[in-house]
Amino acid sequence: MTLDVDKEKMMIMGVVFDNKKVFKSVWFALSTNMIEGWHPTVEDVERLREEAVALGVG
Repeated sequence: MTLDVDKEKMMIMGVVFDNKKVFKSVWFALSTNMIEGWHPTVEDVERLREEAVALGVG
């Protein structure tokens, strides 16, 4: 599985990010866990985005 990432639009699997730090943090978290065999869903991406925002990543 490859991760669908659009760096210019700051979008991962169709989920749009409005903060570059949150985008990069979620992208890193997804890609490192995918190495271990995890296959994220769109809902996973949305959840990680919301959790990163709640933690004040940006």
